[in-house]
Amino acid sequence: MSAKKIWFLFLCLSFLAFPWSSPAQIANFHANPGVAIPEYKSILLAFESGFGFSIPLTKKIFLSINFSHWKSRVKEKEGGLLNGKLSITPFFLSLQFKLREKSQINPYLFLGANLVVTKFKIGEYITIPEVTLNQKVRNGPGLHFGTGSDFSLTENLALFAEGIYLIRKAEAEKTITDMNFGVSTEEFSVSLDSLIFQIGIKYFF
Repeated sequence: MSAKKIWFLFLCLSFLAFPWSSPAQIANFHANPGVAIPEYKSILLAFESGFGFSIPLTKKIFLSINFSHWKSRVKEKEGGLLNGKLSITPFFLSLQFKLREKSQINPYLFLGANLVVTKFKIGEYITIPEVTLNQKVRNGPGLHFGTGSDFSLTENLALFAEGIYLIRKAEAEKTITDMNFGVSTEEFSVSLDSLIFQIGIKYFF
């Protein structure tokens, strides 16, 4: 486990040390802007946006379903992706753990699974006229965990801030089409692990 993951996990667990309370046990809809910081060095930081909703299962546990999306520029890496743009769309299914009583500031922890949909568009590259290249990053499952807090404004509105660590190692494929030698493929993997920071608004109903 990398130092970044260890520090982020420590931050999540540290919220348990505070005697803070949770918001009212009602469903909510939420939307946010944010920023995604990929761990893979050739995939660059990008602005993120998302929305979702949460419903209570028990007094302490909520089920949260979220959608997120961002597009990152990619710098060419030998044996990896070429220059281009990578569109990343995770669908998150989380269990969110809260405390019982109401408070102005309400922290929580969450973890769960996700489906990550990706689309890669190659930028400019240098090759001979007889050869064309294409790359594809496959969709697939992943995991995530994180921490956040609600900041109550009114009975039905709250601001929130979250930090999410997305874990996903994707299989990728490079297709080489040569007018003289035919079509060949090469497979490789790409880490889509990312640290995501979000700030947004929740409406409770």
